[in-house]
Amino acid sequence: MSRHRFYRGIFLLLVAGLFPIRGEARGKNSPTYDGAVDFGSQLIHLDDGCLALDGRVTSGTFFDDLKRSEVGSRFEFRKRGKVVTEYPQLLTTSIRIAGDRCAAALSNSPASVFRGDSYSLKFQVEWKDGMQLRPATLSPVSARCVGSNSTPIPSQDYTIPVITCQLTVDSKGVPLADHLIVSLFTADGQRLTRLSAAP
Repeated sequence: MSRHRFYRGIFLLLVAGLFPIRGEARGKNSPTYDGAVDFGSQLIHLDDGCLALDGRVTSGTFFDDLKRSEVGSRFEFRKRGKVVTEYPQLLTTSIRIAGDRCAAALSNSPASVFRGDSYSLKFQVEWKDGMQLRPATLSPVSARCVGSNSTPIPSQDYTIPVITCQLTVDSKGVPLADHLIVSLFTADGQRLTRLSAAP
């Protein structure tokens, strides 16, 4: 089975529950959102290791009782019985990223993101309507990231680096049908992945 124990047990089941895999393929009618809309989990393989990512979008209690139904060829959103067509004024995204070796020959987490006790990432945030992308505005203009190098892996003799980054997005007047797109890049501009979320 090797292949480094199948990518070390799919990165130890996406870091032992740190990143629960959430089903993003919702049916055509989704009754609740549990207070958030998820980006879903990803496992990214790089030349020098791998990254596990997970994220969600929140805005106070906005998503708590939001309901979606299909009306003709489009979705309709209701909150407490009233039709809602736009996002609230601000959205908060929270994205967690963990690094690992993912192969026996590698001794460190991906150097393109993690270097010792430091990390380096760039974000690009956009709104997507159909196939059209337009820039989104952050408030404040930069992400707030908190890192940790002390997440222990069960039955292993090392820890992995984990960072959580929050971005506050100006969403006033944005239609609820639009998708929020967050692209992650290395410090030198290499795209790592693109995350997408929409109710």
